Amino acid sequence: MYRRALLLAATAGFVPSLAMADESISGQWQAHLPDNVIVAMDLLEDGSWASENVQNNKVVAQMAGTYEQKKANAKSGTLVFTPVKSKVSEEHGAAKVETDKYSLENRGTELRLVSSGGDVMVFRKQALVK
Repeated sequence: MYRRALLLAATAGFVPSLAMADESISGQWQAHLPDNVIVAMDLLEDGSWASENVQNNKVVAQMAGTYEQKKANAKSGTLVFTPVKSKVSEEHGAAKVETDKYSLENRGTELRLVSSGGDVMVFRKQALVK
């Protein structure tokens, strides 16, 4: 968790503050994926985000940038993630703009993202790191 706070602090200077989001999806989120992959993602109300992908206890990607939230209703819509800074492994591939459909589920404790390719990731809201 300490690494997450450092990642956010380090990327804050590189990410322009654009009001393109709201508090409905802001927070710290974590998804557990197949192949022992964990994705930790921080979404801020100012439209900035940072994420870290860990596979088998090894960091394979760190990204940060801006996102735009287009709400369909109070619990769903579209998110467009634009990386500004990234450090990725060769296996992970280059960072690129990603458009996902999102829905808030389980009283806002789960964030479901569906990529344009149909990949699904379910993130669970984490307690805020102080």
